[in-house]
Amino acid sequence: MANAPLSPATIQPAPDKVEPVGQVDLRPLTTSELIDRGFTLYRAHFAGFLLLALLCQTAPLLSQVLITMTGITPTQANLMDNFYGCLPRLGAMMLIMLVAQLAVFGFEVLLTFYISDAYLGKVPSVAASLRKLGTCVWASIWTFMLSRILIGLTFIFPFIVTAAAYVYRVLFPPAEFLHIVAFAMVGALLFIVSLVPVLIVFMRIWVIIPPLALERLFGWKAVRRSVELVRYDPGLGILYWGEMRLSILLLPLFVIELLILFLTSLPLTVVEFTEALRHGTAQFNAPPDATMIISTILTFLAGSLILPLYPIATTLFYYDVRIRREGFDLEFMAKNLGGGQR
Repeated sequence: MANAPLSPATIQPAPDKVEPVGQVDLRPLTTSELIDRGFTLYRAHFAGFLLLALLCQTAPLLSQVLITMTGITPTQANLMDNFYGCLPRLGAMMLIMLVAQLAVFGFEVLLTFYISDAYLGKVPSVAASLRKLGTCVWASIWTFMLSRILIGLTFIFPFIVTAAAYVYRVLFPPAEFLHIVAFAMVGALLFIVSLVPVLIVFMRIWVIIPPLALERLFGWKAVRRSVELVRYDPGLGILYWGEMRLSILLLPLFVIELLILFLTSLPLTVVEFTEALRHGTAQFNAPPDATMIISTILTFLAGSLILPLYPIATTLFYYDVRIRREGFDLEFMAKNLGGGQR
């Protein structure tokens, strides 16, 4: 793990007009305390988080509606018959989804401003957070594109493993049972190993938004800052490694999200299962429109409830590392004391 000092922000954000209220408890927190502090923050400002999350979820919803209305999604038969002819339609789908992801990224920057104000004892404001976002729109776009390029490049390794397995199967098709089992086990093992670079890069740049929003670092500077923060080791054991603490913080959120999404998709699953029992898979009918609409609305609302928890966990992790390594709590106290004396 890296023990070198973290680089300070090169450009400080503009001073906030909202004055701190009450006492701010800034100190190094354990992982369980971070989780508890995050849910406490979420409950205390639920209305603001829900409003921002609903706005954020609108972009993916509109992208799905646009893709459905335009009918650009190629069917399996189209892909099998004329794959190259479907490439423009696939490209249009990817472009629409990329724009939706960019909008979500922008709202995550907005949420980070809101979370930071709430965590530092200020009165968070949606309007003030929107004004702050307006000052870093282009920086957010560039940082988003760079992070997606880096993640996309790591998928070269799974692609190479999959292509190599396909070529080997075509040139040397396994015929005996033991050969088939060995081929499947080796292929699965290599595919899992090829995902390691994907997970490493994904975790290392997970904290890219707080430096962008709160330190005005963008592009490669935001990426390097995120890597430094995640790799931080306070010397308290493996459970306090940055990657480990971040994983523990995010794991409950993944579990909650999967559970809620399962419950919201239950009506659609029940209808599909009932249709399959009545008519069989050969005469399977599409679910009624009412069921699809209800399932979509439930998924939209569930996603809005879960979405703020991820930037909350990321922002609290960011501040905890800065408090442990850079003495951010002392810096914050000194700045407020100096402002009060003036």
